[in-house]
Amino acid sequence: MTTIGHSLTGVSIAVLTLPRGRSFLWYLVAGHLFVFFANIPDYPFPGWGHGAYQVSHSIFLAALLASLIGSLRLIPEINARISGTMFLAFSAAWLTHMPLDSIYSHGHGIGIFWPFSDAHLAMPIRWFDTLTWPPKSDHNLRVFATEAIVYSTVLVLCVIARRAHNGTAK
Repeated sequence: MTTIGHSLTGVSIAVLTLPRGRSFLWYLVAGHLFVFFANIPDYPFPGWGHGAYQVSHSIFLAALLASLIGSLRLIPEINARISGTMFLAFSAAWLTHMPLDSIYSHGHGIGIFWPFSDAHLAMPIRWFDTLTWPPKSDHNLRVFATEAIVYSTVLVLCVIARRAHNGTAK
């Protein structure tokens, strides 16, 4: 999966969970944090193991690190600015990464249970494909377009749901 799908998923979660009545700058920063958390497993950190879809894509590691990030709420200055719901939403953005990667058709799956099992979760959907080399190709344009269409549709549905909820909450 590319950053397009993961980023749009993070923004979709942001749309559903961000509180109303904040400044544009606050929404901009919060939105970027959702995109950051949704893409964490793909960052090239040393020892992260992204190439094997193991360390970086382990549900156990993600839960542990998300818990550590949630413990930042123990710092009064952070707790005053970011709600518990936001931390849960950041974790949700991160945790969506693994099942989304598992639906791609490369057939390798992801090491979702690493380090306790070598089993890989693979739930391929034929029209979700992975990028190929060289980067500039018709195939890769189709991959980007598919992700943009599918995950933009999800984002639009989240915006509609948020507006409908706000309309009934008045």
